[in-house]
Amino acid sequence: MTAPRILTLYSSGRTTQSASRELADLLSITLAGESGVITTRDLVAQPLPFVDEAFVDASFTPPANRTAAQVKALAVSTDVLDELMAADQLVIAAPMYNYSIPAALKAWVDMVARANESFRYVFDDGDPYVQGLVKVRTVWLVTPTGGTPLGSDMDFATGYLKYVLGFMGMKDVRVIDAAGWRDLDDALKAAKRDEIRALSA
Repeated sequence: MTAPRILTLYSSGRTTQSASRELADLLSITLAGESGVITTRDLVAQPLPFVDEAFVDASFTPPANRTAAQVKALAVSTDVLDELMAADQLVIAAPMYNYSIPAALKAWVDMVARANESFRYVFDDGDPYVQGLVKVRTVWLVTPTGGTPLGSDMDFATGYLKYVLGFMGMKDVRVIDAAGWRDLDDALKAAKRDEIRALSA
């Protein structure tokens, strides 16, 4: 059996005392076991660019016809997409900001959601449909909130991530619920950590 490859993304604005970073690290180590390889990307410390006109033009140009400038416009996107394609499991430290996801994480989504790269449109005799091309086996969302219940009408974070990741082929998306983490006492926090340690790939 090959060693599992874990890609861990951080999107919290906190670099210290961050619940999402702490629990994502714990989960990644658990999933990797003794032989796994963990690749990390800090989307806050090294922010990704936003989509602009050059990116859009390059994306919709067939690869064989792209100019050197267009290849350069997609270089960062290609790097993060290659990281994603190489992973067996994806751990996303995704705190809830204003009932949705951090802008840093949305920028990552926009960099990896590329037609004919992470998904493609299929046209056959029936209705056209989207085929996801990303082979990541399982995605884990580590989601602390300021007390907003996950799955509630106010949660625009986990539903969006499940949908857009599924669009790219990642259908098995699991949520580590850390809602109200800062209000939990030490015993409840320890129980949550033990629950994460009990998970296996």
